[in-house]
Amino acid sequence: MMKAFNLTLFMVTFCLAALSFSIPYQQSYQKMIVGKWQPVLSTTEGIEANGKRTGQTHSKFSSKDIMQFNADGSIIDGGQLYFSYSLDPDHKTLSLFDGSNSEKKFEIIQLDKTAMKIVMKDVDKYKGEPFPITWTIVFKRR
Repeated sequence: MMKAFNLTLFMVTFCLAALSFSIPYQQSYQKMIVGKWQPVLSTTEGIEANGKRTGQTHSKFSSKDIMQFNADGSIIDGGQLYFSYSLDPDHKTLSLFDGSNSEKKFEIIQLDKTAMKIVMKDVDKYKGEPFPITWTIVFKRR
C-alpha cells in the first residue's frame, strides 16, 4: 500500500513539474523573440522535377537589415518587408506578415538568448512543375 502511494505521489509530482516547465517555456518564446535581430545567413534550396538542386546563400547583411520584434506583435524591419508577426509556441511557428497582410510561415528551429533559426518550406511552380523550396534564415541577437 505504501509503495503504491509513493508511486502515485511521485507521478503527481512529476506531472506537475512537467506542466510547470512547459508553461514558462511557451511564455519564454513570447518573451525571447522580443528585441533586435540581425540576419547573418539566408539560404534557399529548390529541387526541380528532374531532381536537380538549385540554391543561393546570402551572408552579407548591413546594419539596416535588422528586424526588431516588439511585444505587441509589430515589427520594425530594416528591409521594410514585414510589419507584424504572430508566434505559436505550441507548434513552434513564426508567421511574418507584409503590408498586404500576406503570411510567410516559418518553423522555429532555434530560439534562445543569442540566436534564432527559422525555416520555411513551400512549393512553387517552375516550368509548369512543382518546385519544392526550403528557405532558412539565421539571426543573431543585437
